[in-house]
Amino acid sequence: MKRALVLATAAAVVAGSAGCGSGHPRVAAPTPQIAIAADPPPLPTTWPAYPHFSQHSCWGRPNGSVTPKSVGSAPSYAAPPRAHPTPPAEIVRRFLARFGDRRYVRSITLGAAPAAIGTAIRDFYGGSHPPADALHAYIDAPLANYKNQAPHPRPAQSLAYGIAEFEAGLVGGALHDDFCSAGGAPLISWSGEAQGIADEAMALEQRFPNPTPAAFRHRVALVGRRYGFRVASLRLLRPEQFAPLLIVRTSRPRKAFVKDAGEIVTLLDPVSTAEHRVALTFEGFFFAVEDGRGPFFFVQNRSRSDAEGSMWAANGCLLPPFGPVGPNAKPCT
Repeated sequence: MKRALVLATAAAVVAGSAGCGSGHPRVAAPTPQIAIAADPPPLPTTWPAYPHFSQHSCWGRPNGSVTPKSVGSAPSYAAPPRAHPTPPAEIVRRFLARFGDRRYVRSITLGAAPAAIGTAIRDFYGGSHPPADALHAYIDAPLANYKNQAPHPRPAQSLAYGIAEFEAGLVGGALHDDFCSAGGAPLISWSGEAQGIADEAMALEQRFPNPTPAAFRHRVALVGRRYGFRVASLRLLRPEQFAPLLIVRTSRPRKAFVKDAGEIVTLLDPVSTAEHRVALTFEGFFFAVEDGRGPFFFVQNRSRSDAEGSMWAANGCLLPPFGPVGPNAKPCT
């Protein structure tokens, strides 16, 4: 279990002392008989062979195997060589321009990569020195830092933190691929409110089988009719491809809705599995639900760099493995 999941869940259990009752805005009732095609992504067994990438622009533990230990969640394709590399500052500018939300990621600052000295050569760089022009990115997204959160956050604050963490976590892997395809200096590490380092376990230049925006919105509407919710907010973020940030509203009892959350997310971000590998539709996906009392559940995952995910609920009653805890916790109803 990732640390983010543990922290977010713990905060929810401590802060959530209200019962799991109702009191919702009016939304159309569920229509379970609506048929929705599964629409899974292509099986991992159909992906092309993992390509060769530039050992300079796409640097990442060059002493390792050509095929990464982790083959990612989508097939990879190497970009054609560039005659004129894109300048690093321009890569960052283009990323921020296309990303689609500037509320949380305030800035991205480039600098020289950490020196490969002492144990860093072995621990971070797999025994090989990175290129002399290797770069590091600092991701400034203060709200994504758990230390900046209130001791007992309100549900709306917890949702904002979850979104900020999700968005900051999308940056590193996408920028790493941008630098890889740009044909110049490599981006080999990043820090700030999201941390990472290029290594042989990171699949490069993954291409996820995103539906078109119109097709996805239509699918969201169908799933909403089936499970009883409407769209409160939908942003199709663009770290590289689409990463939906979807907030929905429901009138259903909270516990009943959360029981369906796994099926809802699977329909909106379908998966395929083969040979112990999982193929995903999107490089990132965030799903949250609110009612008349505010947000009460979210789940998110990111898969362009390291696979990360977290879950939060406004009350321990909505997280079946945990249940109510603490002297003031009320029983689930």
